[in-house]
Amino acid sequence: MSDSLMGSMALGDSNLKPIIDGSTLIGGVYYMDYDECVIVSNDRWKDRAGGVPRHCYLLATAADWENPNEFDEDDAYAMLLRAKGPAKLPNEDDLMEVRAEAMRKKVTGNTDSQSPEVPTNNEDVLDVLTRNEIQFSGIEAKILGTVYEGDNELKFGTDVDTFYSSARYQVYKPQEQALNKLTSIQTRDDEEGVRVGRVRYSSTERTPIGDEARVPIDIRDVIGSKTAVFGMTRTGKSNTMKILATAIFEHAQKEDEEIGQLLFDPAGEYANPNEQDEMALRELSQEYTTVYEWGGGSNSDTESLRMNFFEEDNIKAVWSEIQNHVPDDAGYKKDFKGADVVGPDNRNDNYSAYYRAQRRRSAFYAALKRAGFGMPDDFSSTVPTHESVRNYIESNSNLSLSTGNGNVYLSEDDIESFWKVVADNRNEINNTYKDATGKEKDWIDAQLENVLVVFNAETGRGYRILQSARNFHDADESGFYARDIYDKLADGQMAIVDMSSGTESSVKITSETVIRHIFNRAVDRFTDDKTLHDIQIYLEEAHNQFNRDNLDEAPDQDPYVRLAKEASKFNIGLIYATQEVSSVDDRVLANTANWVVTHLNSTNETRELSKYYNFEDFERQTREAEDKGFARIKTKSGRFIIPTQIDKFDAERVENAQRAAGYQSSLTDQQ
Repeated sequence: MSDSLMGSMALGDSNLKPIIDGSTLIGGVYYMDYDECVIVSNDRWKDRAGGVPRHCYLLATAADWENPNEFDEDDAYAMLLRAKGPAKLPNEDDLMEVRAEAMRKKVTGNTDSQSPEVPTNNEDVLDVLTRNEIQFSGIEAKILGTVYEGDNELKFGTDVDTFYSSARYQVYKPQEQALNKLTSIQTRDDEEGVRVGRVRYSSTERTPIGDEARVPIDIRDVIGSKTAVFGMTRTGKSNTMKILATAIFEHAQKEDEEIGQLLFDPAGEYANPNEQDEMALRELSQEYTTVYEWGGGSNSDTESLRMNFFEEDNIKAVWSEIQNHVPDDAGYKKDFKGADVVGPDNRNDNYSAYYRAQRRRSAFYAALKRAGFGMPDDFSSTVPTHESVRNYIESNSNLSLSTGNGNVYLSEDDIESFWKVVADNRNEINNTYKDATGKEKDWIDAQLENVLVVFNAETGRGYRILQSARNFHDADESGFYARDIYDKLADGQMAIVDMSSGTESSVKITSETVIRHIFNRAVDRFTDDKTLHDIQIYLEEAHNQFNRDNLDEAPDQDPYVRLAKEASKFNIGLIYATQEVSSVDDRVLANTANWVVTHLNSTNETRELSKYYNFEDFERQTREAEDKGFARIKTKSGRFIIPTQIDKFDAERVENAQRAAGYQSSLTDQQ
């Protein structure tokens, strides 16, 4: 077989050829090293290519793709470049003089500077050769890496393994379809990735790149990893979060994977339609999404963020809420929070601890009642007692106790009175109590004592310290919102926690309670050697949680510290958004796999950003371009930053996601 025929076959079979065919020649290389090159171009060539904006991709190739007979199979590669700005050519000084003279003559309108009144036309100003010569200019470009053929597919390396005489290289500007193929190199080989937007080079788009220049991301880069969304208010952070959440939904449905998604929604924009995009994430599917809010419950299409504080099954969650609400600014509060009102799960594990926790819990319920917590109609509290204690209470009160099997059964009507008698007669009750052997023993132990101090308001504000938790209580609720949210996430559903109607304190406590519960359940599964659930958590205003002071000062069990340090270990992905790169602890940034950066208006912020990857190349654009949704994207498997116009989250986006996922329920059906 002849060499020319082999060359033709190699050229025709190359996966790189369609990219070159879909690109426009803009010039050749004048100078090249391992990191940068200088391109010689011409105004006419640049116009034909639609201009050469800063940051646009270019391809330098040594192969003659138009002449198969001259093709060398070893040349089936191209260097991927990014335009940086103008560069000085060897004859630049001479060209500058000619350009200046031409401009002077054009402005004065004649060839004789002494006779400005005599007009001339442009042909009199410059001859054809000179006019052509001054249109040449240099373009400085950064070498991002090499696109090459390997194992019958395109691959990308982030450097060059050699370079030849610069005269061999022609430079092309990829157009719409070619860009689509180049950006697809960023995803793994077995799937195309999920579209998040299109390539966009600059704020000024006189000739916008077509919509087919798609920017896909491999959604597996996001699952289980940290993803940062940086940008000022109103530059598209929330829209980006919606696009990512929709992309994960689409991926999970297509791949039949269960990926739970939890979005904390401080402004209600994920749960409810708004003027910007007229759509809400919940409209992906009524079966897939659940919204939680303080006003939710049985009479609405949302779930409640409250729980019944008097339900025994909720005691762990209730006590956790109390720990959050009661500060440690006084000794009696610390003592109260140190009481064990939960006890062992199984009575047989420790009879004494089980029964003592029951007594403390009942006294705690009485304190809640005094603090104004409404009680359910069917409330009942079991208090293990000794006969001598029951006799004393009935003898010193008007109570007629319901008893049986060594217990007192208290209802809403008598629980407060019962514990009031106990609190007012602690010494006497302890003096009457003897165990089965006749030995005197304190029925009211130190921990029950600490609960009674709060119930009886004997120190400080007493039971009033519990009142701040009333917003989290609903006597008509039967479940615990954090447990319900976790169960939804474990089933691969989306939970949106609408906090728009909550106070700053309630928002903080609710989010911490939910995250803590998720981590506790994940740890349980991890230690029991069970398969971990894939869960994605979305956080707005993340600088409040991930600043250095918070991470250094908070205890290791703080939910946000655990998110920052342990999330990936438990298959928990984190997508966080903030306006301030500098406010996020370096340890969090260093472990952030995916970056989406829109507009930042501060030099301090763009300088901080420039410490990571190649964001220094985009520092000026990041600071100056305020276009909504115009972002720079770097993903975990992506080898270079892509300037992107992120798609708008709208009805079309939702319908496309449902259609691509093959989901049964469409937006049209829901409406």
